[in-house]
Amino acid sequence: MLGAFPPPVHGMALVNARMYEHLCRRGTLPLVLDLAPASLKRDWFSRLGRIRKVVKSFIRYLREPFREHGSTLYVGLSGGWGQLYEALFVATARLKGARIFLHHHSFAYLDQIKFPAHLLVRLAGPSTTHVVICETQGRKLRQRYPTVSRTIVVSNAAIIDRVEETKHRMRTSVQSIGFLGNISREKGIMEILAIAERLEGQGAGFDVYIAGPFENTTVQNTVLEAATRLHTVKYVGPRYGAEKESFWGLIDVLLFPSQYSNETAPLVVHEAMAHGIPVIAWARGCLSDMVTADSGVLVPSDQDFVAVAVERLLEWQRDPAVFAAMSNASIREFREQHDKSGDSLVALLNELTCRAHPALTWPKTV
Repeated sequence: MLGAFPPPVHGMALVNARMYEHLCRRGTLPLVLDLAPASLKRDWFSRLGRIRKVVKSFIRYLREPFREHGSTLYVGLSGGWGQLYEALFVATARLKGARIFLHHHSFAYLDQIKFPAHLLVRLAGPSTTHVVICETQGRKLRQRYPTVSRTIVVSNAAIIDRVEETKHRMRTSVQSIGFLGNISREKGIMEILAIAERLEGQGAGFDVYIAGPFENTTVQNTVLEAATRLHTVKYVGPRYGAEKESFWGLIDVLLFPSQYSNETAPLVVHEAMAHGIPVIAWARGCLSDMVTADSGVLVPSDQDFVAVAVERLLEWQRDPAVFAAMSNASIREFREQHDKSGDSLVALLNELTCRAHPALTWPKTV
């Protein structure tokens, strides 16, 4: 298994970790080649700092006896120039005759053709299995890179465990809103603060909870200053594990105004819906496959996210019955997506753990 694993914590790393757990439960212990950067910082110094880790992992991969560990290479693909690192491993696997599985987590190279992705797909060859998160992603992948011939849809909803009945609740009114994720401008923190300021200015009475690690000190100072200036804004720090579960109990609506170029199918959106929390998000990536008009709000890219979010929140405040129905629909929609994609995940795990080239019929292909 090649890719980014926690820490630091982000969606792709968490999916890679969950795939590793699923394989281990089946009695397969993959060799993990972790290419994760040391931090969430996105400057060139931090990115170049990965080179040493890449070199060590590549040497390790070359030294591994092929018959024991090298027969299958699973790659949790990065979204940008990091694919050049991954191409080294893919080319080596191809020369060894190994089976290759590329798990796509980004739309950055689908919205427009990118050289690293073009090179990597060509090196992988037509027999490679491409794991995509939604039908929209699979369709765009084939359009941009015609050499892709074999794909399977495995929604991130299948990676997440279903929430126990005792841990979710249908919201009957909206009193608090929240943001959970890595806090940065790209992830939409400025829109979150603008929404909070506008709602407080109108005396709407919504509490706004912000959770997650800061990308840099500039963003941190901005959020902490807003939390001091606006009485409704509360920064509660990073939330993982049991603390994340507690966070879901604090909020009624999740705001997700991410403009991150790699954004595809955020785990946090699935998790919110699983807890009965409707989502207001930009319409990008796989979100149109995840959030329906009955279970949340997708804001078109040409509209003002802040204005749309404020208007919808005030509507829900005035009409709790409509909001309660949407909360219930969120739970139902997540469960349907989780169960629907479960067979595809099982089929993928079956093939990953087979040493020969099996003739499997995928339950869900694009």
